[in-house]
Amino acid sequence: MPKHEWKDDALCLDYDTNLFFEKYEDDELLRPAIDKLCSMCPVSKMCFAVGVSQKEWGVWGGVYLEAGQLSKEFSKHKSKSDWANTWQRLTTEQ
Repeated sequence: MPKHEWKDDALCLDYDTNLFFEKYEDDELLRPAIDKLCSMCPVSKMCFAVGVSQKEWGVWGGVYLEAGQLSKEFSKHKSKSDWANTWQRLTTEQ
């Protein structure tokens, strides 16, 4: 039996991966939709943790990272309320 990976439960599993990289960078109107998708994902906390720990680039858990660090450039569209909700979702037990 194959090992079950956290990615198998991701809402984005069948999406074009470029939505979380180049397209996210290039299309400001797309960013809130991707952020919303990630906010509803049951594995966003794990996704974010992997992105940070492996120093990834792109959207991980609804946060755009550059070498595992928060990207200011691709996070400007988020309000303080958006950030509060994002950090609560990613950093607290639920």
